[in-house]
Amino acid sequence: MPKKISEKERFILIQNFDFYNKLSEKHKKYFHHRIAVFQKNYQFIARGDFQMNKEAQILISATYVMLTFGMRKFIVDVFDKIIIYPEEYFSTQTEDYHKGEFNPRMKAVAFSWKHFEAGCQISNDNLNLGIHEFSHVIHHHSLRNNDGSSLSFKKHFETIIKEVNHPPNRQRLVDSNYFRIYAYTNQFEFLSVIIEHYFETPQQFKNEFPELYANVSKMLNHKH
Repeated sequence: MPKKISEKERFILIQNFDFYNKLSEKHKKYFHHRIAVFQKNYQFIARGDFQMNKEAQILISATYVMLTFGMRKFIVDVFDKIIIYPEEYFSTQTEDYHKGEFNPRMKAVAFSWKHFEAGCQISNDNLNLGIHEFSHVIHHHSLRNNDGSSLSFKKHFETIIKEVNHPPNRQRLVDSNYFRIYAYTNQFEFLSVIIEHYFETPQQFKNEFPELYANVSKMLNHKH
């Protein structure tokens, strides 16, 4: 039986989450179910003087559900907790300040709520902390598992990297200035940045790089 969410939780989605509002009634019910399952499976932990609240839980859950909505297996075991700080925080692992990170060893995803919330509020600047860090989670999971969603994700990402590593294609990407320079740090960051763009400015992405856009759609099993 599909699980349901409360009216308050649904109202938070309606007020803050464009992706949800564009879904059919049938798919909204799937979305509700996945949000309920997500909240049951992962622990939310407040740090610093952040006060845990329902809006934070729903928007974080909804971001993950959006990213994995085309995947049959969406609950993964590479993380089990979400740690929320009020703003940038000092990481003892890297000895530096972070807005967000995925720490596989600790099985944790961490966010600065200030920056996570900004990513939700400005939906077309190609900067979305939640999408970025959860993309690292999905990538990490896919490299270590052989379920259908992981195999498809890996296959299409390998196609993307092969195309991007072709020198003329890479040069055209760099020259376009569409993807921020951070994307070219490594394959992991490239993946997270292109997925941010896929959800934030889909029409521009499709117009400028139709083949890359199509491969991201296949990788996520998703259609705008």
